[in-house]
Amino acid sequence: VSTQSTGGNMDRDGDTDMGGGGPSGYQSRPRYNPGYHRRPGGNKGKFGNNSAWWKIVVHEAQKFDQTHFFRMLDQTTNENIDPKNIKLEKNKLVFWVKNHRAKDAIMKQSGKLTLKDHTINLFARPSPGPESELSGDQLKAKICSVLEGRYSVVDKKLDLSEFNRDKDLVGIRAQLFVISNVIGELITEKCADSLEEIDFSRNMLKHTGCIRSILSAAKNITRVSLEYNMMNSESDLKALSEHCPNLTHLSLKENPAKKLMEEAKYIAGIRRLFPKLIHLDDLPLPEKITFEDEEDEVKLPATKQSTILLEPLPRQALERFFLKYIEIHDGGKGNRADLVHAYHEKCLFSIACSWRTRSGNEGKPKFPIKMPLELSKKNRNFRHITKAELRESRLIVGRDKVVSEVNEMGDTKHISHSLCIDTSTLEDNFVTAVLTGVVDCQTEYRSFSRTFILCPVPETSSYLITNDQLSVIRTDNDLVKKIESVPGSSSAAPSTSGAATPGYTPEQEALIGRVGVATKMTREACIQLLTAAQGDYNQAIAKFAEMKNAGQIPANFFLSA
Repeated sequence: VSTQSTGGNMDRDGDTDMGGGGPSGYQSRPRYNPGYHRRPGGNKGKFGNNSAWWKIVVHEAQKFDQTHFFRMLDQTTNENIDPKNIKLEKNKLVFWVKNHRAKDAIMKQSGKLTLKDHTINLFARPSPGPESELSGDQLKAKICSVLEGRYSVVDKKLDLSEFNRDKDLVGIRAQLFVISNVIGELITEKCADSLEEIDFSRNMLKHTGCIRSILSAAKNITRVSLEYNMMNSESDLKALSEHCPNLTHLSLKENPAKKLMEEAKYIAGIRRLFPKLIHLDDLPLPEKITFEDEEDEVKLPATKQSTILLEPLPRQALERFFLKYIEIHDGGKGNRADLVHAYHEKCLFSIACSWRTRSGNEGKPKFPIKMPLELSKKNRNFRHITKAELRESRLIVGRDKVVSEVNEMGDTKHISHSLCIDTSTLEDNFVTAVLTGVVDCQTEYRSFSRTFILCPVPETSSYLITNDQLSVIRTDNDLVKKIESVPGSSSAAPSTSGAATPGYTPEQEALIGRVGVATKMTREACIQLLTAAQGDYNQAIAKFAEMKNAGQIPANFFLSA
């Protein structure tokens, strides 16, 4: 089959070369285009009417003389061409013909006409008719008439959907990005104060910057539909967010952005642009998780120098808080219900697991490579759980749910002297604390690092946990041995009962742990110090400071670095 028999090429605008664009002298038949003739009601074209007009486009018009071109068309066709509204659009020659026969006669000459050694290819597309050349006032009056029929006074809504295909705008370049300024002027004059909703759907908009004039005029807008357009990301909505800060309802259905982005990222990005949004894509947005009632304006607290770690009373309150927390938590599942008093009403809890491995354990590995199933099902590590919806479902929200989740954990042993505390410079003096330890996962030990965020409670001189993040990795015997050697630890890790070390009550164990945190001394040294101070914490600390300044404490009394 000859390559010249295929007839029909596409130009850069998608126009069809009905004559095949072959060389001069080659007789090709126009390609049959079923896209128009199979529609009910005859050839309506993409404009949905029975117009018989065709728009003819000739590229590279600067390479030939127009008068000579139309003279050659008259000589080579047997039809009355009668071209209408002849004009140049950049480097294209454009004109309209009235009927199908005239179009066919012209297209038969595509690829056959040669002017100044330049072969002319012709392209045709169905059209509603020649574009009208209107003055500025005439165009404004025409668009005003159309807008009056599209505005609902009752609903305070302006319907601009498929605006360029309005039957009353035939022959006018009515794309929104072309006439945005005109529509903006009319909105300002007619309905700027009352307009609350605009429908921009099906207008082939790539970004909202091209309708900036309309958005700036509609200053009270709260509802916008941009369905069936070409928005690729939230950045394409920047102009909308700038001019419509009070937007509460937005629809972006059938835009690429909704398909190209993860749902959670998509929702979060839109929310950042429109803080007051409550409906997205005709669905109510989930309630934001906050710790306080949000005000109309979100403001960060003023910054000031943090003094919480410099003052002795707050520091002691923090130490007491964590020693009591460790005592209850490590006491076993039966005691952890009391932790409800340590958490904020709207606190968060999450677990993240890491699969780091080490080899070389002799015999049967007590610390297997795989993470226990009970932890894997709760893992929110972004490296392993890629679906945002799954990560969201594994976030525990609310005091009762968090305490219930903590109570289901295996036996634990926190290393009290590993407590690391820092504070933000914000006015609320929120505290960040980190603790390490091990947890028993069905006889398989795992080490963990636990990060807390706490808010102060001045009324009780204590703190409440607002965020508890448990990061779990595999462990080894070295960590277990380390736990056994630190102050406040029992002889086994983790402990399987709430009993204190033989000879000491839970209160005495807590006191030994407090002295260990304050002095960084071994357990035996702390016991000797408390014995000398007759069990009084303040006297023990004063005695420690006196002996340390005098250089009377042996080096082996301190924990190794």
